[in-house]
Amino acid sequence: MWFWNRKKEPDISLTQNNQPPQEFNPFGLQDVLHYIKREIGVDLFSKNSVIETKLRLFCERKEIYSFRKLFEALQYDTKLRQELIDLVTVNETYFYREESQLELAVEFAMKIPSVKILCAPCATGEEVYSLSMMLQEKKIAPHSFSITGIDINSEAIEKAQRALFSERSLHKLDAQLKEKYFLREDRFYSAKKEYFTSISFRKVNIFEGDFLSLGSFDIIFSRNMLIYFDDAFRLKTIERFASLLKPEGKLFLGHADIIPENHYFTKHTHHRLSYYVKNS
Repeated sequence: MWFWNRKKEPDISLTQNNQPPQEFNPFGLQDVLHYIKREIGVDLFSKNSVIETKLRLFCERKEIYSFRKLFEALQYDTKLRQELIDLVTVNETYFYREESQLELAVEFAMKIPSVKILCAPCATGEEVYSLSMMLQEKKIAPHSFSITGIDINSEAIEKAQRALFSERSLHKLDAQLKEKYFLREDRFYSAKKEYFTSISFRKVNIFEGDFLSLGSFDIIFSRNMLIYFDDAFRLKTIERFASLLKPEGKLFLGHADIIPENHYFTKHTHHRLSYYVKNS
């Protein structure tokens, strides 16, 4: 999924004077992994060999020849930091994913005037657009709801705002929904912006202060993020979600997400679908 421009081949007459490629020093990998976990909560220690190769290629593209030098550069280079975050965060989803769970959330949302929904993380936006479409298909006008999508990955947010999706991303939608909400552009589908005036996207780290300034919400979706955290970061995440949810607000998680025992939420089940309600 990651591509870059190949460097122009040097002129043969100049290569004799070039220095040989610098040998990469793997020292400092643990420092980088600790940095990633501290900053965004993602625990990559169990994927040591895979992530080492990925990070090494990243370093070499940046002409950084040790993980220790990468760690030092991350302390002051905010652009490099964001590029690293984009590298290690996964953003693959599609429209109407886990449709029964979305339908349950829509059922709750229809009972709340001016309902506010947060999708965190939102990846490339399919979940946000799906919820908006499903509400509109229930005859709920866009001015009656708002949906905010946030993600730490800047490339994902740019794609969500661009609203250009592949055929694969829309594979669960029937022809009627595609025709109503999208324009076909070659191999892609562009969302018709007039239908999505009540959605917005922001690059936000849930562990930083700007997350708590997003406002209050009736429903929060956070699917398949907690699986990358350890219990300490899961509990911290749940606590921060609780601070944004209104009383009796609903939290929807992915099927593989597990949360530690806590006093913020009570688990409920509806037709074998689980969700969490904020305790009063």
